[in-house]
Amino acid sequence: MAKSKKPEENAEMTEIVTETASDVVADVSPQADAPKTPKIVIDGVEYEATNLSDAAKGAIASLQFAEAKIMALQNELAVCQTARFAYVKGLKTELEGKTTDA
Repeated sequence: MAKSKKPEENAEMTEIVTETASDVVADVSPQADAPKTPKIVIDGVEYEATNLSDAAKGAIASLQFAEAKIMALQNELAVCQTARFAYVKGLKTELEGKTTDA
């Protein structure tokens, strides 16, 4: 694997840079219309996708799946929080509009 930068101390995985998931997971041979080689950056170390093992490509595919799932769950959470806010607002309006006979 070609390393072009040294990792930063205590760095976390920062980014995966690629044109599409298939550039890394499937055939990674250079395309005529896309002369750039896909790169993977982990902990500040840059790797060329063409040099990755099948196991590394599988790990990247799993990582991309997990990140997509996290994004979907975050979007679902945002929808639920918005709905909750609307329900609370509607409930307050309903309760303030009613007079209680005590």
